[in-house]
Amino acid sequence: MKNKRNYPEFLLRIQTAVLLLPRHPCVTIFATVALCAVMFTLPFPAASQEKCTTIIVGYSYYPPFSYRDGHNDAKGASIEVAKRAFKQMNIDVTMEQMPWARLLSEAQSGSVDFIPAGYRTPERLTWATYSDIPIGYERIVIIHDSRIKPGELTLNELRPQKGLLRRGDSHGPDIDNAIAKRILKVDVIPEIEVGLRMLSAQRADYLLTSDSVARYMLRQYDDLDLSFSQLNVTGEALYAMFSQQSNCVELVDQFNLTIRNLYRQDLMSTTLIQYLKSVGSPLVTKLAPKTNFPVH
Repeated sequence: MKNKRNYPEFLLRIQTAVLLLPRHPCVTIFATVALCAVMFTLPFPAASQEKCTTIIVGYSYYPPFSYRDGHNDAKGASIEVAKRAFKQMNIDVTMEQMPWARLLSEAQSGSVDFIPAGYRTPERLTWATYSDIPIGYERIVIIHDSRIKPGELTLNELRPQKGLLRRGDSHGPDIDNAIAKRILKVDVIPEIEVGLRMLSAQRADYLLTSDSVARYMLRQYDDLDLSFSQLNVTGEALYAMFSQQSNCVELVDQFNLTIRNLYRQDLMSTTLIQYLKSVGSPLVTKLAPKTNFPVH
C-alpha cells in the first residue's frame, strides 16, 4: 500500500530498455550505472507485499478509553476491544502511545496501522478506513468552572465564552461546523490536562470533550473544583480506524466480522461496561443506526 508504483513491472521496463541500447562500451557502462541508481532510489516494496501478521495499534491518553496503568500496560475500553478482536483473528499486537494529533499524522502516513476508537470526519475518511459498526456512542460535554451554570447547554449559549479543544479532536458535525464558522471561539491545546489547568486558572471558560472522559478526568483532578455539563448536540459514534497506507487495512472485513461476533457473545459489551461503569458513563454499547443517537 505504501508503494503504489508497480515495482517489478517498472524495473522490468528499465532492464528491457538497457538491453535494447547500442552495444558501445561507454553506453553500456552509463546504462548500468543509471539502472543501479534507479534500483537503490525506488521505495522498497516488501511492506506492500507482506501479509499483515502484526499490527501497530496507536492510542493516545484518553481515559477511560485508552491509557497506561501503573505497570505501563495499555488499558482502556477501546484498547480491550481491539485486543480481543485481534486475538481472535490471530494477529499479534504492538501498542504505541502518543499525543492524539501526532497519532493521526502517523496513521495517515501508515506508520501506525490502527487506531482503536475515533469519530468519523470527512477529512479522516480520505486516509482512514473505518469499521462498519461503532463500538459505542458517546455524549459530548464541556468541562467548566463556576462561571458557567451547570445544566444542558446549547452552542448558542457558548458564543460569548472562550473554549478549548485538544489538538486533532473532532466532536461531530454540529460542533465542527460551529468552530469552522466561528460561532464557537476555541483555542487548541496539546492535551486535556493542560486544558484543565487553564480552566482552573480562569484562562478559558470551557473544554470540549466526551462524557466518560470528563467524568474520569474530573475524578483525577478533583482538587481543581471543576464540573461538566452536557451539550444539546447530536451524540457521536466511535469507530475503529485502519490506515489506508498500511497493508493491515486488508484486515478490515475480518475485523468487522469479529466485532459482530464479539457483540453476539456479549464479550465486547462486558469489556466496555467494566471500564465505563467505573466512572458512571452513559456510553451506549448496543448497535444502533449510524444517524441516530440513542437517548436514555
